[in-house]
Order: sequence, then structure tokens, then C-alpha cells
Amino acid sequence: MRRTLLALATAFALASCATTSTSQPVAPTGAYQPSLVPYSESASRVAAEQPAGAYVLDTAHASVSWRLRHAGIGIFVARFDKFNATLDFDPANPAASSINATIEAASVNTGVLNNNGERAFDREIATQAFGSAQHPQITFVSRSINVTSPTTGEITGDLTLRGVTKPVTLQASFEGGRFIQFRGKQVIAFSARGTFNRKDFGATLSNPLADGFAGDIVDVEFHAEFIKQ
Repeated sequence: MRRTLLALATAFALASCATTSTSQPVAPTGAYQPSLVPYSESASRVAAEQPAGAYVLDTAHASVSWRLRHAGIGIFVARFDKFNATLDFDPANPAASSINATIEAASVNTGVLNNNGERAFDREIATQAFGSAQHPQITFVSRSINVTSPTTGEITGDLTLRGVTKPVTLQASFEGGRFIQFRGKQVIAFSARGTFNRKDFGATLSNPLADGFAGDIVDVEFHAEFIKQ
């Protein structure tokens, strides 16, 4: 259950692009579009213009959310509150970039409270579906990157959930980069989205009736800013 991951990966579209053009690239029709919010003119969307090297996630400006279909009709959305990631960015050769993301399984947040105002449903998902007691962390480690346009790419990596590791591919988008004056550092942003079957990882609720209302396919989405080290 996909900021399961991660995201975590999220995360993170890594080097989903490589171009030396100074224009603002436009993603091809049909490519992953992370938001309808317009891009800023003050930031460069040319990945090749960004500094290479190690980046760390700015957790205050990042999110990991997941959604699945409920009862075969509506979309149920939740998120994770605690996660982190590192990025090794190579703008000259995006395929050589890598990302490593970690999510705290017990930090799942559905926003659902019981009659006593408690997050009992979150605890059920964390302990039962995510197995947080035995496997407190959900991780995503990239293995390959396929550039699909100057601003988009596919990141394939290993998602580990409940101690089970399987490959997952994320559609990624380079959101832009700029030097942040008050930080004194370069900041770059990525978004990524992918799906997986939760039952491939044994992610189920103990109550068969409740579990039956949850769709098997989980849609995970990450949005993140990374700070140059």
C-alpha cells in the first residue's frame, strides 16, 4: 500500500531525464502528469542543468500516498507520515542514478477515527496488512532507470513489504530544480507513481469480510524535494 512505499521511491523519479537544452521541456502526450498545478518559471525543468551528486529528502516538502478501490466502487486514499530517502543523481547519465527510500510501516494515516477518536483502523492496517511488528520498514531500492523523455522516465526497483521483495516500476517526472538562497543549496524535485498487487506481498487484513472490500491493486504516488549535500 504505495508514500507504499514509496515511494518511496519515490520518490522520486530520479534521473528521469537528460538534455542540454535551456528550454523548458514538455512531457509527451500520455506521459505521467503528477499535477494540474502549473510549473514555475523560476525553476529549471532541464535535468542536465542540475548538479550531480548526493541528495537527501526534504521530508517537510514530500509526501507518500496510496489508494485502492473500496467495495469495487470508490477510491480510498491514505498516506504515510514518516519516511526518508537518498538520491544519487547523475544528470549526464540518468540511467546511472539511484534512489533508496524507507517508509515506517506504523506511520500509515487514513484519517479514519473510531467512536473514541482513536486511530484503531490505522493500527489494524499497520499490524495486519503491513506486519509492522515484525517488519517495521517498507523499502524501495532502484535497480534501473529508463529515460522516456527529457522530463520523464521509468524507475524499476525492489519493493520490500512484510519482508517480501518484488520488482515494481514507477513512472517518474522531473519537476524542476533551483538554487534556494536561504538554504544556500540546490534543490531538485521529482514525482513518481506506480502500482502493485498487495496480495503478492501478503498484505491482507485478518477479517476476511473487511479485506474483501479492499481492492487488490494499490496505486502509490510520491512527491518529493531533494537537497544537494
